[in-house]
This record gives sequence, structure tokens and C-alpha cells, in this order.
Amino acid sequence: MSSIATIWYGIKDANGFSRGLLNTLSVGALLLMATGLTIVIGSGCMDQKKVEEKGSIIKAGTVEISRAEFARELEVKQANYPYDIKDSPSEYNAMVLDLVSDLSDQAVLLAAAAAKGIDVSDKALDAAIADFKKDYPEDSFDQMLLERAISYPVWKKRLKKDMVIQELIMQDLVASQEIHPEDMIAFYDRFAGQTETQDSNNSAMMHEKDLALKLRIEKSQEAFGNWFQGLQASYPVYIDERVLSAFLINPEKQ
Repeated sequence: MSSIATIWYGIKDANGFSRGLLNTLSVGALLLMATGLTIVIGSGCMDQKKVEEKGSIIKAGTVEISRAEFARELEVKQANYPYDIKDSPSEYNAMVLDLVSDLSDQAVLLAAAAAKGIDVSDKALDAAIADFKKDYPEDSFDQMLLERAISYPVWKKRLKKDMVIQELIMQDLVASQEIHPEDMIAFYDRFAGQTETQDSNNSAMMHEKDLALKLRIEKSQEAFGNWFQGLQASYPVYIDERVLSAFLINPEKQ
């Protein structure tokens, strides 16, 4: 996994998205450290009506998540529990709302990427898939998908979304971080001190350009919260309350 990928890959529930995410068990800290989910439920505004008419449960900008897509994601998420979570309505509903939060955050990022014309070519996607599969000899890749109850088309679609989000972060967040001479000096000294404890074969100083990128990525992690809050304001999330309620268990009916 590239260093830039850690900004996004380290902050979300994977369920098999990529190599670095396969063993992730919970939503990571960075998105939770942001301002939180900003949504409008049952607002009655024009955008909300469009969500209802098209049968979507979540909408942000031009990105919509259909009822079928949400149901599929929920099925995958539920399959990762070692017990029947529906036996505990409160826990099940919390899982559903957690998925709503995850997919809403993702929709905001994808909406921003779409607005900026950011996409991933089929060639780049195929190359990423081939690179990923190198770590899974013979039929172990298919077995991994089977264990996580994920079909190949769904996995491929998820991977592309992650790649688009990576590119958005790279272009819109990382590239915008200002690097001052004093920042580079302090960062270089800190990096040099870290490499002194490493094996001599791996302790060569990074090129100045690579160091600048590494520093920008570090600054991006600190700036992510405010940056994401700005995206939420530009691409607010609309959720169809009626559709969502159909996925929840009413404890009073148990």
C-alpha cells in the first residue's frame, strides 16, 4: 500500500477493500476525528424528494446509494459477525446506523471527486487488481472473497471507489499543504534520527522530493478533519428516513 493510501485506508471499515484493510475490524479514528456525519433527514427539500423518487437511501452531490446497494453492503457487514446480531435489536440498529455513517462519508468524498473530474481508468484499475492478486496464490484470492461474503464485481467496484478517493486526497488535500523551509529542516532532522536505528541497508536518506511528499502526507493527516468538514458543507448528505426505517428493527415489535 502506498503511503498516501494510509490517509484513507486507515480510517474506514474495510470488509475486504484492499490488502491493508482486510483485517480492519472497526471504523478508524480519522473520520471519527472529523466533525462527524452531517446529514439532512426528511427535510422535504427538492434534493430530498429526488432521493425518494429514485429509490436511493443516501445522496451527496451526484452520488447516490440505492436501496439495493445498501442492502448488499449491510448483508456483507452482517456476515462478518460471528453470531446472529439480529437477536439484539439495539446492537443491530447500531450496526445499520454505523453503515449509514460509513457510506455517507464515502458518498461525500466521491461526490467531491466527481465534481473535480477525478476518476480512475480501467487500465489503472486492472493494474491495481493484478498487483493485489500477487499476494494471493492459486485460488486463495477467491477464497478470501468467499470468506468475507463479497462477490468479485462488488470487490472490484469498492476498489475503484477507494482509488478515486485516494486520488482526491492526493490532489485536493496533500498537494495543497504548504511546506516551509523550517518545516523541512525539522522534518529532515527527525527523519534522519529515525533512520539511524534501522539496518544500514535501509537507512539511505530519502530524496528531497520524497521527503517533501512524506511531510505533506503527515500534514494532511492533521488537516483532514477541517478539510472533510468543508466537503461535507459543499456536498451535504441527504438520507431517506422512510427507506432507512425499513432496515431497522423496532424493539417494540420484538
